[in-house]
Amino acid sequence: MDYKPALGAALRLAACFGLLPALTGCALLNGFLDPTAVGHFPIESEERCIRRVLTPREPPLGLANAVEPTADDLVPHFDDYRVTQGDVVAIVIPDLNTPGQVEQVVVEVSFAGNIRVPLLGSVKVVGLSEPEIEAELNARYREAGLLPQPDVRVYAQTRRARTFYVRGAVGAPGQYQITVPDLRLLDIVGVIQDIGATVTKFYVIRKQPDGVGTVCPAPGLPPSEGYRPEGLILEPPPIEEGFQVNFASAAGRGWQPPPEPPSAESAPAASPATEPVIPRSELEALLAPPEAPPPVVAEPQPKEAPFAPLVFDPKTGELIEAPARPAPPGEIGPPARTVPPVAAPSPPWPEAQPGEFDWENIPELELEQRVIEIDARALFAGDPAYNIVIRDGDVINVPVPTAVYYLMGEVARPGVYAFGGRDITIKQALASAGGFAPFAWPSRAEVIRHQPGSDKQITISVNLDAIFANLQDDFYLRDDDIVNVGTSIVAPFLYVIRNSFRFTYGFG
Repeated sequence: MDYKPALGAALRLAACFGLLPALTGCALLNGFLDPTAVGHFPIESEERCIRRVLTPREPPLGLANAVEPTADDLVPHFDDYRVTQGDVVAIVIPDLNTPGQVEQVVVEVSFAGNIRVPLLGSVKVVGLSEPEIEAELNARYREAGLLPQPDVRVYAQTRRARTFYVRGAVGAPGQYQITVPDLRLLDIVGVIQDIGATVTKFYVIRKQPDGVGTVCPAPGLPPSEGYRPEGLILEPPPIEEGFQVNFASAAGRGWQPPPEPPSAESAPAASPATEPVIPRSELEALLAPPEAPPPVVAEPQPKEAPFAPLVFDPKTGELIEAPARPAPPGEIGPPARTVPPVAAPSPPWPEAQPGEFDWENIPELELEQRVIEIDARALFAGDPAYNIVIRDGDVINVPVPTAVYYLMGEVARPGVYAFGGRDITIKQALASAGGFAPFAWPSRAEVIRHQPGSDKQITISVNLDAIFANLQDDFYLRDDDIVNVGTSIVAPFLYVIRNSFRFTYGFG
């Protein structure tokens, strides 16, 4: 019996199996005939990290300027309410028109911050508390002689200042009133009808206090207390002795020189009612009318020649006056006058030279608000570090969870998948899609990641075979990630070999 053909076939089959790792680049870490059978089955437990960043060019997750809550965000402020524009204020004035009767008026604070008070007119009240407004009105009534002992009472009926706003994935977005100084995030969950179950993080946009990070005067404050850039404030000249300003003669006649100081013998005793005269020598010099400039004598201008038509000279390439009519015999006409080319007018400002602008001295203006990042899971779990106090003007932004990722290529169920408010790793994403397709080659995969804030994307090569073999770290997917699982030229042959073995199952 000749065994040589059978032996040669067996050797050829063994050689093929021996060359498979070389052809595949030694990428079959888990399965030999089936590269889609991935996994790592150690005898003892092992631990590896999960990466959140794949390349150094990736920005951090969340908003760029978001910060964690600070200790000051957990402390309530117990201070009096200060009136702002649009508030409705009730004023109670006893004995104003008739003794024993009480005058009561209800006024609204204008956009300029004023209210109209009986017999006093317009009074600025924005930024003042109720006791401060009462003290101001009592002082004005007393100074005007309208009430000898005024007892004005002020009550803010409609308070528009202490409010906060909620928007996004909540049951009832809108504007709400801050009823107590110690109102916190967990206190308003029932008011806004809960936060979405898939929300993992939300943000509190908070205005900075006055004087911190502001670039303009706060509403209700005089301009002197706001921001004033350096270089725009004119300081008055220093006051020196020697000159006096006559305010009585300033109207209509200008400033008058000061009189000679009287001697000690002839100086009368100063009466207590006489106001002191302010000496300001430099101010008088600045406010003095300027001297009339000398008359300008116009220089005689040369008499222009009469207009003559111009023609183009092809020999010189310039415009010349047209030749005059031929002169009578015996007379010589004037020579032709060459007209110089007209130069382009120079700009009224000097051209900018490179390197003249000092970019280093540009003032840096700080932000007027701060974005606080709140971990929703930690907040609802009872972490007190995230249960911050709600301030006036806070905007609570709860993003709508619309993050998705895409699976394509050699996977069992390609398509688009939602994160569902969770952090999804690449292993979990493939498991949710049913694993790999028959022709998948796990060592050839890529993640296409979009760079936020730009029209660029980066393609990152990923070895899923090494990740499932616990040789490389797993990583979290991001919004709009595209996971593409590739194949290999050897994959169809391995698929045929696997199916041929399956065909012989059960036949001994």
